[in-house]
Amino acid sequence: MRATETASPFTAPMELLGPLSPVQPPHGPVLIASDASDASDAAFPVARLLAVHTGASIEVMSAVQPTSIPMYAFDAMPTLGLTSAELVAQRTTQVRGQLARVVPDIAERAVWPVTVRSGEPVGEIIQRARELDARVIVVGRGRHGMLERTMGGESVLRLLQRGETPVLAVDPGLERLPRRVVIATDFSAFSVYAAQVALPLCAPDATVELVHVAPNLTEHAPGLGDFANEYRTQVQASFRAIIDRLAQREMTFETTLLEGNVSTRLMEHLERHPADLIVTATHGYGFLRRLMLGSVAAVLVRSAPCSVLCVPGTAHTHAAARAQTPVPSDQTRAIPLDTLDAQLAAFTERHRGHACTVEVQRRDIGTHALGHHLALAGMSYEAAGRILTMSFGPSEEPGNHLSHQVPGCEQVVVVSDASGRERRLVVKQGGGVTELQLET
Repeated sequence: MRATETASPFTAPMELLGPLSPVQPPHGPVLIASDASDASDAAFPVARLLAVHTGASIEVMSAVQPTSIPMYAFDAMPTLGLTSAELVAQRTTQVRGQLARVVPDIAERAVWPVTVRSGEPVGEIIQRARELDARVIVVGRGRHGMLERTMGGESVLRLLQRGETPVLAVDPGLERLPRRVVIATDFSAFSVYAAQVALPLCAPDATVELVHVAPNLTEHAPGLGDFANEYRTQVQASFRAIIDRLAQREMTFETTLLEGNVSTRLMEHLERHPADLIVTATHGYGFLRRLMLGSVAAVLVRSAPCSVLCVPGTAHTHAAARAQTPVPSDQTRAIPLDTLDAQLAAFTERHRGHACTVEVQRRDIGTHALGHHLALAGMSYEAAGRILTMSFGPSEEPGNHLSHQVPGCEQVVVVSDASGRERRLVVKQGGGVTELQLET
């Protein structure tokens, strides 16, 4: 543990880590917010890595608003005199061009939907994130100029002030899942939830450092020596409690206690101990929320030398409420094998082009994913060999699709959610199961 001591009296409660309520993070797609410029390029490859790692789908979002003042991150250079429809069409072409430039194979297969709306950009992006129940909004931080970082930071802060979706601001230097991660914690429920959001977005073997910045502790003033010792003892106990709650099998956890101004000490720490990602939470609502944004999150978003993940306090509130809501049970429907070919054709018509994840579970090799974001092209069944064939790609024509065959089918089940939406198709065969999941 690294620690510093300076002198200043302070009074605080000794119970640092209070009781934590159950939370249920959102499981929607990764939402890329882009203005089609080079400044947002960094968001795309990192979002792709996150999607593959978590099994999430991806949507690209942009918004346009006629204005005479360019706004970084969500409004590129304004085009006056065009209708809203023309602006949307122009931005859609720009975003698709960006896809072709940054992730050409994704653009060619057209597996990431692109949504462009006319309106106030930050508000439109927040609204789309709510509609999708997005797990994170990913934005690019631009290149290394202070102007780009500052302007980009303001857009991120407005997303945090007005929305409840975590925002990942990607530094251009991040080209892999984060392996060295710093999580700033004050042991509140907000900061613990921020850590819970962050870990699934990190490399499985990441080194995670929990950093707490305490007020200046002193053992020199009369009567404060015992307090300082007790505070440090409580910090260590709280670190252990958080690690017990968060521990991942392959991850390495470290702890650091610093003292002084929170944003200043965090910035100094990142300069001395480089990281791929810094994680912080904002707190609560109203004035307190704006104060927290101004004192810590804003400094990190604007100036941190690495990517930044910020989790609004309202995200924890929604996650806690979601955990208290009973989860409706899934509904299953078995398809008779004698009508399977026709019903698979009907299933394809309902979901043609939908992005899918395909997983195979076998007793001899375990569970592995055949692919993510595969566009459904067709499904068929040959009764003679009991072979079910899944096809993915732009069409079922030879050379234009990928196929996966499941021989020896014993049972095929369609799983729907409580609202009746079909979510999965499960094929049971001797020795295992193949599952097609319709991505959100």
